[in-house]
Amino acid sequence: MATFNRTDDHGNSRQLPVTGFVLVGGQSRRMGRDKALLELDGEPLFLRTAKLLKPYASDVVLLGPTERFSRFGLPVWDDVYPGRGPVGALYTALRNSHSDWNLFFACDLPFLNSSILEILLLRVRNTTAHAVVPKVGERWQPLCAAYHRNCLSVIEPLILRADDLSLVGLLSKFPVEVVSPRQSQNAGEWENLFSNVNTAEEWEHAQRSAGPVRT
Repeated sequence: MATFNRTDDHGNSRQLPVTGFVLVGGQSRRMGRDKALLELDGEPLFLRTAKLLKPYASDVVLLGPTERFSRFGLPVWDDVYPGRGPVGALYTALRNSHSDWNLFFACDLPFLNSSILEILLLRVRNTTAHAVVPKVGERWQPLCAAYHRNCLSVIEPLILRADDLSLVGLLSKFPVEVVSPRQSQNAGEWENLFSNVNTAEEWEHAQRSAGPVRT
């Protein structure tokens, strides 16, 4: 089981599991085909992300339609409340996870590498926030972030009312620790980590630029 260390109030080191989730239930309307199944170096984007998460997570779970993704050998969880978008997927993940802390990643981030996972988990070890979320300038990156189970008490009423389901808007409703680039990272390198693919043009650029997953 993959775990990370955390120090308690008495200075003792303890091991906590982290569960990793890959969001694969998007509509991909601008792309015109399922982004999760686009392949780089013969491997679907969502499997690249799952591979990146595996060394850091006790389990890796796909959040999306079972009928499309059960054939890939990973657990797949359908949304508890369909049609609620990424907030609904996050609710499903936190409600069913066995871990207090959970990594929540979109499937369409071809430039991710292990550095962002290490940064997130370093912050998670000692934070008192309910979420640890990167920012690029003024733009939140909530689909490449860590969320604590405590977020459920905020999310559930919104889900039941189907109200205010913006994931960025959700971040204003509980304590969030912001992740900024390390001193060794320039702004362009940091921004590139979170570049996703929504259109055919962006996909063509990613194919030219992205290499194998760097762990």
